[in-house]
Amino acid sequence: MDTPSKAYVSKTRIGVLAVSTMGMAALAITPSYAAIAKNFALSNTSVQMLTSLPNLFMMLAGLIIGKLTASKINLKTLTISAIILVVIGGFLPLAFHTSFAFLLLCSCLVGLGQGACTNLSQVLISQMLPEKERQSTMGLTTTFTNIGGIIFIMGGGQLAATNTWVNNYWIYIFSLLVLIVTLALVPFHPEAVNQDDGSSNEKIQLNKYVFYCAFWGFFVMLLNNVLNNNISLFVVQEKLGATSQAALTSTISLIGGMLCGLIVGVIGKKFKYTSISMSFIIYGLSYLLVGFGHSLLLAFIGSFFVGAAMSIAMGQFPYLISISVGKSSVSMALGVYVAIYSVGGVVSPFIINPLTSVVENMGLNVFSVSGIIALILGVACILLNFQKKLVQDALN
Repeated sequence: MDTPSKAYVSKTRIGVLAVSTMGMAALAITPSYAAIAKNFALSNTSVQMLTSLPNLFMMLAGLIIGKLTASKINLKTLTISAIILVVIGGFLPLAFHTSFAFLLLCSCLVGLGQGACTNLSQVLISQMLPEKERQSTMGLTTTFTNIGGIIFIMGGGQLAATNTWVNNYWIYIFSLLVLIVTLALVPFHPEAVNQDDGSSNEKIQLNKYVFYCAFWGFFVMLLNNVLNNNISLFVVQEKLGATSQAALTSTISLIGGMLCGLIVGVIGKKFKYTSISMSFIIYGLSYLLVGFGHSLLLAFIGSFFVGAAMSIAMGQFPYLISISVGKSSVSMALGVYVAIYSVGGVVSPFIINPLTSVVENMGLNVFSVSGIIALILGVACILLNFQKKLVQDALN
């Protein structure tokens, strides 16, 4: 087996991690929701389509990229094209912003590019880096995704505050910088890093573990979006803090995800059979802390660990998929995984909110209900032992 040079590995890792910062690009406009709703006389539900519609296009991107990466199209070419979609979708509203329908179209372009980048960052790791580097790098992608989220959301908010909500879109200059880094550092012709070079001629085969990972990933996204959809409203309605403090809780979640992402590789090696069930249990305890704590400090702590739980799960699933299928099947497997788990984010309010309505007379709220669901899923994940079976089958 050829051993790639340290310089090659370092450059490629930086390039791939830069691509992963596009994973929350569609959230950049969220600080301007109120201003946009006022400008176009929209309801909150209508203006939230600027981020809910991109989720649907992320699903589409997962399937499209899965097909394209399994073809002869160069991975770097696909990655550059995905980032260009984000750049175009982000910059067009600076010139044309009198139609909300046009803003939705631009958000969909960003969502398509974001979904493609999310998928491609994992494919690049599995195809361009040696096996010993993959788990730690896939863990770091969650850190860089959260760093990107902080830049897009906080930077966009600061730009909007300088004059008008239209200035929020200038934050997409960051995606242009990522494009430059990708052009410079991601190799067009990667060095040989896989022992089984003949596997590229194999037929694409998706085994049960791909769908198991997608199944559990669906529930991770379903739970994770509970925080995104409800924490700001919860802090204000429960009189835990002002609107500015409510917005800060989401940022704290991103910081939790960023910091935990730095050690996801270590967690994955220490808990190679239980890291996914661990993430569900952390979700459960965090949401119970928020739901029953009735304190701004406890809401901050809970939000921090929700971000950590997200990092653990989303750093592990792509690695588990990459070791469970053959080299020629990784791209399509990751595409299917992204498409299915994205549905969890879309349907989250339609599942969690009705459940909460049923039991709210028992003194439960959306966070305590989500915490109970997460703990049940964590126990189920332990009992079914899917992660141990996957890892052991991959080693045999």
